[in-house]
Amino acid sequence: MLPSPRLIILVMAAAPLFLAGALFEGAAAVGVLYVLVLILYTGLDALLLPRRRQIGMTRNTPERVSVGYPTAISYTVENHTRRRLRIQLAEDCPEAIEIAPAPPETGMRRDHAEAEVHLMGGALKRSLGVAWRNLQATIAKPCGLDDATRRHPCTSGVDVSEALVEPGQVATLACRLTAGRRGTHHLERIFVRVLPAAGLLYRQFTVSLPADLEVFPNLVSVRKTELLARRGSSCEQGLARLRHLGQGYSFESLRRYVRGDEMARIEWKVTARRGDLIVKNFEPERQQSILVALDVGRATAGEFQGLSRVDYLVHATLMLAFIALRQRDLFSLVAFSDRIESYLPPVSGVRNLERVARALYALQPRLVESDYDGACRFLSLKNRKRSLLCVMTDVIDRQASDVLLGYLARFARYHLPLAVTLANPELQEVAHQPLASSEDLYGQAVALDVLAAREEALIAMRRKGVSVLDVPPHRLTPELINRYTMIKSMRRL
Repeated sequence: MLPSPRLIILVMAAAPLFLAGALFEGAAAVGVLYVLVLILYTGLDALLLPRRRQIGMTRNTPERVSVGYPTAISYTVENHTRRRLRIQLAEDCPEAIEIAPAPPETGMRRDHAEAEVHLMGGALKRSLGVAWRNLQATIAKPCGLDDATRRHPCTSGVDVSEALVEPGQVATLACRLTAGRRGTHHLERIFVRVLPAAGLLYRQFTVSLPADLEVFPNLVSVRKTELLARRGSSCEQGLARLRHLGQGYSFESLRRYVRGDEMARIEWKVTARRGDLIVKNFEPERQQSILVALDVGRATAGEFQGLSRVDYLVHATLMLAFIALRQRDLFSLVAFSDRIESYLPPVSGVRNLERVARALYALQPRLVESDYDGACRFLSLKNRKRSLLCVMTDVIDRQASDVLLGYLARFARYHLPLAVTLANPELQEVAHQPLASSEDLYGQAVALDVLAAREEALIAMRRKGVSVLDVPPHRLTPELINRYTMIKSMRRL
């Protein structure tokens, strides 16, 4: 049990009565009577507090969550008592999961009763301020609460959801779940506080509802790209070539001119009739093979703007898979570190995008040295058909990339290898920023040395016939898609 704000106010209201006792006879007696009545009422309220078994609760977990995208999650609360209850709850979330109440306009669904949802950050009511939180923490200690209860989210600055539930009724609290990391996350405890109508004490308890939450790469952005492609707006997102994915020999359709289209493809007769530049669309080559080798070892374990480099690689891979499957190409995937982490055999058709997402969603960077030799031998055994072999990794210097370079040069005889590496904008900023002190000179010298060694390794790859795409992480997805579509349009496969 915990005191409610109402009880704190009533206790403080006794102070003026005792102070007035020094000036007026009988005021102290009134104060004593007031305190006795308050003690009796509080004791009666403690006896009538609802029990844990009188409050039913279920969590409605979403089947799929996209990383970084708010997803609806709800809680169903049942009031089996004869009193109206104010129920507050907060989820004991893993570090990468955040659950907050939904905005009032999207509100809470009502099944059988009127219910209210409020955003309450901090203590039970922000209007009471820091003084209330400090006072509540002081009162909670002598109540025999264990450490886990003292860290109750309702008193630790975490947003909680609140609902008024009538006797015998059911209410649903709508919240928004946002995941900051891919993979499987475990939800377990829900912290609950119950305050009856006209009550002075909270009943506080924990409900255990174990559930596993699967967080996938951002599938929402994939669907958005599909809509943009259908509306012809993809060029606004930097995917300038998305509208002519591949160029075959048979005529397919007509469409508006997009900046970058060849002049030879303009259909002048239709252009004259419509008064707008119209170009011919050709049927692209089908069933070409795309193979992505994704390095999740030490080389890609760094972070950029709060996300690991693997996150950028995973998102780019998912977008590339969507575009390739939409073109009915074969897409396969292998992720590796010092071992093979995940393998997806060749698939075709957009319906298989789910399989690609499942092969990617659990990948996390590992602080181990990647086994390029084992990964490349695995690729050579699994893939015989000529393919666009897209190796997503990073290089530090020529010596560290010699094994990878040797295999890519060998693959160039039968496949079209493309080395995708992530540039380091922060390192480039250090290397080219103006010197402010003599200490900056050493940092700049090291940065220039690292960049020079890295550039030497990339030049060695190009000399061996390996295409290189070296871009900052935030530009990886559009640049990779544009490179893929350029290879398709030039019929290099």
